Amino acid sequence: MVEGKGGNKDWRSGGGGRRPSAFGGGRSEPDRLEPPTMSRSRVQLASSYAPGVLMTWEGGKGICRTVPLANDITKELRPTTIELIYENLRDFVTNWRERAMKAVPDALPELVLDAPFLNSRTGEANVERSDFQMTGPDRVGYVPYPLLYRCGVCGSTREYESVAEQYRQPLPKKCHDHDARWTQVDVVYAHWSGDIQPLSPFNFNYDAQSGEVRQIRMCTCGSNNFKLLNSAPVFSEWKYVCEDCGNSRTLKKADPDVLARLQADQLAGGRTFQFVEVDMLPVSYRANSTFYPQRTSFIEFQDSSVVDLMTPQRTGALTAKLAQIHLIPFDEPTDDEIKEKVEASPAHAGEWDDYLGFMAMAQRADESGRPDRARNYRDQATELREGWFAAGIVDRGRLGSPGVLRAIALREEWTRRYDPIRLTVQHDAFTREHIDEAMSRHAAVDVMDPDITLTDVVNDPERRARYQAATGNLLAHLGVERLVIVRGLPICEFSFGYSRVSSTPVYKREYQGQSIDMPVRLKAFDQLPIQGTKRPIYVTQQRNEALYFKLDEARVIRWLKANGVSDVPDEALGRVFLERYEDFGPFLEIFKDREGTGGYPRTVPAYVYLLLHTLSHQMMHSLADTSGVDRDGIGEHIFPANLAFVIYRKGMTPDLGNISAMWRNHSDEFLRRAIDPRTLRCGSGSLCDARGGACPACVMVSEVSCIASNLLLSRAVLKGGRGPEWEPRAAPDLIGFLDPAVAG
Repeated sequence: MVEGKGGNKDWRSGGGGRRPSAFGGGRSEPDRLEPPTMSRSRVQLASSYAPGVLMTWEGGKGICRTVPLANDITKELRPTTIELIYENLRDFVTNWRERAMKAVPDALPELVLDAPFLNSRTGEANVERSDFQMTGPDRVGYVPYPLLYRCGVCGSTREYESVAEQYRQPLPKKCHDHDARWTQVDVVYAHWSGDIQPLSPFNFNYDAQSGEVRQIRMCTCGSNNFKLLNSAPVFSEWKYVCEDCGNSRTLKKADPDVLARLQADQLAGGRTFQFVEVDMLPVSYRANSTFYPQRTSFIEFQDSSVVDLMTPQRTGALTAKLAQIHLIPFDEPTDDEIKEKVEASPAHAGEWDDYLGFMAMAQRADESGRPDRARNYRDQATELREGWFAAGIVDRGRLGSPGVLRAIALREEWTRRYDPIRLTVQHDAFTREHIDEAMSRHAAVDVMDPDITLTDVVNDPERRARYQAATGNLLAHLGVERLVIVRGLPICEFSFGYSRVSSTPVYKREYQGQSIDMPVRLKAFDQLPIQGTKRPIYVTQQRNEALYFKLDEARVIRWLKANGVSDVPDEALGRVFLERYEDFGPFLEIFKDREGTGGYPRTVPAYVYLLLHTLSHQMMHSLADTSGVDRDGIGEHIFPANLAFVIYRKGMTPDLGNISAMWRNHSDEFLRRAIDPRTLRCGSGSLCDARGGACPACVMVSEVSCIASNLLLSRAVLKGGRGPEWEPRAAPDLIGFLDPAVAG
């Protein structure tokens, strides 16, 4: 017994109830302590040391859990960047929910998404800006965890409810009749709901009357003193033994939160659950399964149109933009015509002057560096303009493509990641900002018109001509119309939460010879130690080198026609892509293995994306082999309606110019490797070659790097062979894009 505040209490019963699961996690401590802090690289603090991870110091002295610290960087980020962060976050959260619910249809939504990602009323995914704060990963706090200690001499255990309790009641120097040798127990319980708990002999039980879970913190004999016998090599043989009666208990423990929710649902008429669904797993704190940080990245843009034009209020402006990009006839009224119609309407008198005023103020705000204010004024002007169209005062104009108008109307239901309209607008901003404007300051260079830093042939006309002939010949073999090296592509990567036990939305639990799907909960990071309930989003930005590829449209059209794709145009392939596109779906379900049953037709959108995606992976492998950049450190971005893609170094460590150096030293090897017959074969054997498709031994990359989860991918589109497995078995073999008959 240890003397503490409030009378003579045993340490085990001092706190009562359930222990807090995290420092500052919403349950008040009796004496709040500020955590010590540590510094690591920004990348480490946003991933390996993000809040919630269990870590130890060099030398293994003490196990701690990291906790967030406030460092608001919202004002340091462009408004467009913030918009794209929330767009990508909503897309990630929505896809997580859909994947989990597809595998486990009767899963409770609150066991799939943490509260900040969930609309508790509808059960749908939801992200509210007021719940989050953009945070710089410069420092992180840490607190001791788990607060469970074992005497190395006799195995007796001591457990604390909080850091404050341990501070008030330190570990005794004596344990029974010998000097104590206390060490933290380095195994914890983990559950796919995202919770962790220290090991304990005391399980949780549901109290139907109170609707709460309770933990009976004593043995049947009345004792609450246990030893932990952990000499066995596997956790399943570890056990707790009561020090008084010798009764033993295995490491079985229910997750209290999951038990409460499932039991309440069952009593309310829901399904009957099994203990395997609530049973926590004993794992080492060092195991990956205790913490999987969730993060994503995107290319940054200054042009706010990549966000603004995607809103329903800007449909007219989006229509005009698509007409401009894809050269679609668009009979749009002039400003003079609009002015005449508006001023002739008594109900809208004076609105034209208001419109001009808003546009003028937006321009002044842009010029004075106030993008938020400029956007607000522009939105008000657009609202007026759209109101005139909706009221029938002015004819919006006619777009010479009913198919594109249909696509604009349907795109709200499309999966954001593969939305070709969004990607078309992004491609327009990409070429303008990261190629055309970048070239003016030598931050990008076309490989057919190199500068002195890219190759030393620049000042030698004869060598330059040989270089251009050799490079142009290789690009022609690849079907590439343009290849640009971007020296400073701005990449934003952000982490926003984590999962446990599995890095994906579904965990397959082996139980009695069966594999049972369990929903994995996406957890937000713990609350920041500031007023309110904001959760941190850790943002890192870096300018990395990239390669931009634009394919030869005529070559792609010949390839599509050679493979019997339906309704291939003679020109304007990008416009036709938009007109024919049908939603791929969040998980590309229609392109998963069909084993030849049913099948999916050869359409322009499917085959164009298949070609671009496969060639992107081929170039990623070639880049990794010739530059030294790890395959998992290369990202991709595909602009299907523009027949273009980008591969880039996505690491957040300083960019050492790997891609520029690769081109200077191995440009021929880089391009030749991509068309070498040996690299177009599968490294795992003849089975994959005969079957078509792709596998990890050929053009697949890790799912972390792949934009489409290694689907819509087939080596046969490059070298020829069996068609994709989502086609009917009777479908003819493919003619490869690299086939001389297609090259023309």
